[in-house]
Amino acid sequence: MIDFKKIDEMVDFIEQGTLPENKTFNQFAVEFYLSTKTIPLSKYLKTKNRTSKVPKIMNTKKAGEVIFYSEKDDEIKVFLSRRGFKIIPELNYTSVMLLRKVDLFVNWQKLITYFEGAATVQEINNSLKPMLLPGEVEKLEKFVKTELKINDQEFNWLLDKFIKIENNKSIIKSLKKLAR
Repeated sequence: MIDFKKIDEMVDFIEQGTLPENKTFNQFAVEFYLSTKTIPLSKYLKTKNRTSKVPKIMNTKKAGEVIFYSEKDDEIKVFLSRRGFKIIPELNYTSVMLLRKVDLFVNWQKLITYFEGAATVQEINNSLKPMLLPGEVEKLEKFVKTELKINDQEFNWLLDKFIKIENNKSIIKSLKKLAR
């Protein structure tokens, strides 16, 4: 049976960036994952009007999942051991921002890069974005201009607005509503 009161209390801790007494972040994240794995968490948060910290909440759930399955995966344990971690390293609310829906190994590679101080969370996440070759950029620009029947000036205006739209979820939602 799902204990929604417990989930709400755990979400409170995540939103505040704190932990319950006598729990490590890893213990808390695994417990949060196990408590929420059977519900569509983002939908639940929307119905409770708790959308201000959704990425942090969802990444904490992802951290719990990564830790839970890593504890059972001998290959991950060997990988961590070779990198100097005899036990699964303690995560925190900052490091979980690296976690994505990829395999455990890739997530741990990013986490270890962060723990070793080789790069910040933002640098690691930005380094994983695919870079386009100049020929690919030119081909994509030509395609968009042709399909939309616009010139270079209109294209540059559109690209500038698209970047602003993409970085603001409220604008995206508003435009989707207007387009219906």
